[in-house]
Amino acid sequence: MKKTFFSLLDLQECNRYETLPPAFFGDLQLEPVCSAITSKYMDFDIRKYYYTIPNSSRTVRYRQEIYKDLERNSDIILPLKKYTGLLLACEKFFSFCRQAEDEIKKGSYRLLSCQKYVEALELMRDALKKARLTSEGLLEYRRLLDEAFEDPDFCHFREIVRRSFSDMEKLKLTLLVRDKEISVLEDREDQPDKAGSFLEQLKNYIRAFDVPTDDKWEEYDEAVANLFPAPLETSPLEQAVVDILRRSSPDVFRMLREFASFPFTPEGDAFIHLKNEIIFYISFYEFERQLNTFGYELSFPDIKEGGGIDITDVYDIALAWKNRFSEYRIVCNDIAYQPEKSFLVITGPNQGGKTTLARALGQSVYFMLIGLKAPCRSMNTRFFERILTHFEVEESVETGAGKLKEELRRLKPMMHMSSQNSFVILNELFTTATTYDAQIMAKKVMRHFIQNGCLGIYVTHIRELADETEQKGIQSMVAQVDKNDLSVRTFKIIPEKAEGLGYSDSIVKKYGLGYDQITERIAHL
Repeated sequence: MKKTFFSLLDLQECNRYETLPPAFFGDLQLEPVCSAITSKYMDFDIRKYYYTIPNSSRTVRYRQEIYKDLERNSDIILPLKKYTGLLLACEKFFSFCRQAEDEIKKGSYRLLSCQKYVEALELMRDALKKARLTSEGLLEYRRLLDEAFEDPDFCHFREIVRRSFSDMEKLKLTLLVRDKEISVLEDREDQPDKAGSFLEQLKNYIRAFDVPTDDKWEEYDEAVANLFPAPLETSPLEQAVVDILRRSSPDVFRMLREFASFPFTPEGDAFIHLKNEIIFYISFYEFERQLNTFGYELSFPDIKEGGGIDITDVYDIALAWKNRFSEYRIVCNDIAYQPEKSFLVITGPNQGGKTTLARALGQSVYFMLIGLKAPCRSMNTRFFERILTHFEVEESVETGAGKLKEELRRLKPMMHMSSQNSFVILNELFTTATTYDAQIMAKKVMRHFIQNGCLGIYVTHIRELADETEQKGIQSMVAQVDKNDLSVRTFKIIPEKAEGLGYSDSIVKKYGLGYDQITERIAHL
């Protein structure tokens, strides 16, 4: 295919995909989730797509529509996987071709590369032709395939590859191993298939005695599909076999020698480039199905112009994946930014789920931005240019800086960059400062982001920061405890005026660590 830009991920050519995870990945615990999604497809270069945030809401909608098409036409998922596997094989055989020195090897590997390419495009064209598509991306993809198959040059290329591969497939022989002798019998159409009949007898023998075998035994292909099973090293036996075939089928070997310089390369081909983008969708599709089996729902966010976020039953997807096999059920929460409110300030008891909720909302914004489903039941949100996070940091041993200095060092570039229309998550900042100083600094930080049109969350133990009358744009939410047992956290977080209660006294008494309890035990020593 001619070199032309087309992408199933971007409407305009992306100048650079990130090769390292974004700074917020660690705070939001997205790396283990990303690994779970991509682990089956390490041969495909797809992590960069999870590391790169699109630059427009139109691109997000473009991706969402493609994913919806795949869901509606789930029967094309398997052909898509086969298609990407064939294109991967195409690249592999072409790399063997470039490394091989022998002209026959070069020709055979280039022919195999071309054959896999043609087979992949035929498979994909047939699959998309049957699909009921509505997305701009997949409709254009189908059009490009149809256009390729109508191109006289591609039709000529396809016919040459078909005819040449058919000729190479005729190269068949049987190896008979007896004692210390190996005999070579050339296969002819008028000869019985001795090897095949022997293998069939062996299968019948195994079935008769009910011998346990691999479940895939019946699917094994007895034939060697490649002229050179070992990619770049030929054994003496293989060389002897090739010499026999060369003498009996000189025309085929002449063709393979000529194919060594056949004008085909997968590099820069638009269809081959698309295999990684297709796997991006398939990897998440399969991950979603796994989460569904454990009772967790994912939903497409609706993107609106301006305003805040309205999300129902949001949950921490990293926590859900980690605990998917346990009986522990992740608690979901609802969040709705009120009009003119830009920052949720979450207070409440320690270990009450404040940080988990902040992380869950950050994860939902992230999956929205890369055009995929979010861990929630429903989500209405505006588009954000970036995600900025700042969670608690430890003192730096290398620099000798204290915790407060490390926090300020990390916070400074966040506030100096063009942070307009960012989603910001701040978690327990300035804990080493006095309450008064922490309150002053936190208010200034939130005011900066609010004035720059950002939306965010601030998790804190300082009740005064949640006072909606003190600072414009603040909305208070409080983590709840069981009303009958104050030591039990419900992990529900609701809009409520901050009370500043840590409920630590109930936990201390629950574990027998209250002052009176300890004094009583000491008295008996």
